[in-house]
Amino acid sequence: MTIEAEAENRRREAVEWFARLNQRKVTTADVRGFSAWRRNPDNARAFQKVEAMWDAAGALAGNPEMAALTTEAVRAGQKRRRRPSGLLVPLGVAGAAALAICVVNIAWLQQRPVSYATAIGEQRTVQLDDGSRIVLDTNSVVSVRYTRDSRSVTLTSGQAMFDVEGDPSRPFIVAAGDTRVTALGTRFDVRRSGQGARVILVEGRVAVRQEEARSAQWSLEPGQQVTTSADRPRVIAANVPAATSWTIGRLTFENTPISVAVAEVNRYSREPIELRDPRISEIRVSGVFNAGDIDGFVAALTDLYPLRATRSAEGRIVLAGGA
Repeated sequence: MTIEAEAENRRREAVEWFARLNQRKVTTADVRGFSAWRRNPDNARAFQKVEAMWDAAGALAGNPEMAALTTEAVRAGQKRRRRPSGLLVPLGVAGAAALAICVVNIAWLQQRPVSYATAIGEQRTVQLDDGSRIVLDTNSVVSVRYTRDSRSVTLTSGQAMFDVEGDPSRPFIVAAGDTRVTALGTRFDVRRSGQGARVILVEGRVAVRQEEARSAQWSLEPGQQVTTSADRPRVIAANVPAATSWTIGRLTFENTPISVAVAEVNRYSREPIELRDPRISEIRVSGVFNAGDIDGFVAALTDLYPLRATRSAEGRIVLAGGA
């Protein structure tokens, strides 16, 4: 039997014991059997988890899905009160059956992923149950799934800063495309890039790997980054203040090609700037700009560089070389 199968079997036994001990009548044999079963430390821990999940039912009482599942479980239990022979089963058995179903349903609800998203130009901070925090950048989507053994986050699109509370028993794992970032207690930035991601470590330590390549693994120190979607991914130094200034609503460029700077600014606007003059794409720009302030960005560029801005027939700003 595999470790996963043993754990699942133990959870099932724990639910069965929990249900049996909550019947109206509990026999001496039941008590002795439970005591013997619980002497195993792994069994004892499994039973404690079931008790904790049942206690959590109070917190989930207002959840409409939980209410529906509980009602269904009670009805199912009531149907079992009468055996085919016509003999009545004690009410406690029906209640225990419903109890067991509810415990399983609570576990399912607690482990179900929860999604968070931002619109174009929006940023959002999400506080997680364990004290960890996620700051979502513009046009980003994450899903979070917490269990007693793991903390898993999937970055479907966009960018996010993760501020993770340490918990050695539950590693914090961020999936972004084919990339997995594992941390215990640390702060790091992840941005989807192609099929992979760019990972920048602010503090602590993280392990980065690609799912399909066993040799593709990197351990980052603060101030380092790796982009797994690059042709030859490698760990390099990162300008952390500049790369993470988006978390305070700023975009920082240092000798950045104007094509790259415009693409970054466009992430925050529904009316993107257009570059129709290939001659200016390599002009290098530097400065700090407010995220989403398209007009301020364009005004600064036309003041500092040989550029001119016009409006297209569609109403978009078009940048081209000066006369």
